[in-house]
Amino acid sequence: MPWEETKQFIRSGHRSPEEFHPDTLKTITLNEEEGIQAVVGKPKAEAEATTEVQSYLFDKAKGWTVEKAKAWFSQHHQNNVSEKVWAVLPFEIKEKIAEKPLRIQGVALTAGISRNLNIYTATELERFAGKLVNAPMYIEHVAVPNAVGKVTKATWDGQRLLYEAEVFDEETADKIIKGLIKHVSVGADYETVDFLSGKVPHGLHNAEVSLVAVPGIPEANIQIMEKLHLKNALEPLIAGEYILGFQQDFSAFLPEHFCTVWLDRENGVLAIMGKLRSKPETQRTVAIFFAKDKMWDQLRIADWLKLHPDYMMPAPANQTPTGINVEELFKQPTEPTIPVNEAVALIKQVLPSPLVQRSWSLGPQRMCQELRRAVWKLQNGNSKSQSDRE
Repeated sequence: MPWEETKQFIRSGHRSPEEFHPDTLKTITLNEEEGIQAVVGKPKAEAEATTEVQSYLFDKAKGWTVEKAKAWFSQHHQNNVSEKVWAVLPFEIKEKIAEKPLRIQGVALTAGISRNLNIYTATELERFAGKLVNAPMYIEHVAVPNAVGKVTKATWDGQRLLYEAEVFDEETADKIIKGLIKHVSVGADYETVDFLSGKVPHGLHNAEVSLVAVPGIPEANIQIMEKLHLKNALEPLIAGEYILGFQQDFSAFLPEHFCTVWLDRENGVLAIMGKLRSKPETQRTVAIFFAKDKMWDQLRIADWLKLHPDYMMPAPANQTPTGINVEELFKQPTEPTIPVNEAVALIKQVLPSPLVQRSWSLGPQRMCQELRRAVWKLQNGNSKSQSDRE
């Protein structure tokens, strides 16, 4: 489409409005001081479309001309730009054998917004996973003399981009083992970028991973893989009180596959993850908790959740017959797949202490009461069935 000029605006015409769902089109402000706005929406051609820019609006009252607007458009919309994000948290060794590379693994990226205001969507990171395999590993980013290893595996688990890598340089491996190098950075070029509340890159490619000193994404981590066999798969939770910020219906998840993960350990953001009943290979967030000692309140929690929508992807409703109480999902079936005591232990793992429970609002307290009632029914029902058999 050609560029347009009205009395108030100069409008870029790089995409037709007919390419977008009409009910998703809206105008947002990119830079109020410079007078730049954008019309954004979700394209019809993509099944799981993310918000993209349809056109830009340049306020002529701010001194914009067609030539200046086209120059800005060329610089900000068409150029491929290399963007970097960083992982933090101490890492542990996977395996180090004499004369073999040091093998490390961890979380490379997570869906959400980074500290440098880059917004990474789950869809984009899932596509990017395969492109990270065989990516080179450097010390402090791209330079041939700084190459020390490569990525051997990358997978997407629904929330995080996980990686495994081999470090061939003995001096670098020794520094990692001694804890002198503790962070990684993932860099990539992108084909296009949307400007919303941050930059939303699309078409990530040309990946590289670097060992760096400056962290950026607290959720990311590196682990030296040999030591993982000596540790429990789940880190123990830090004692304290938490505020429930988000939750989904427990009945949509398999009861034997709950686990806890830190979404932001530094700021005390903890999540319970679960596998969907309707799609067991998919993991989704069941609930998100915010540590009280990190000074979270309802306003801050609401802002955090708004910036991290991918953690709140809805779980499909459990397809159970109408009229069945959710409590009955915890009762022992005719042909149990796991012992009753294991089901009870699983439920108790996600229950807070009575002290923490009393600090929550009425809704979460009621949910805990229902879970405790389900535990009681499981325990007493199991005792009764055993006495009947005797």
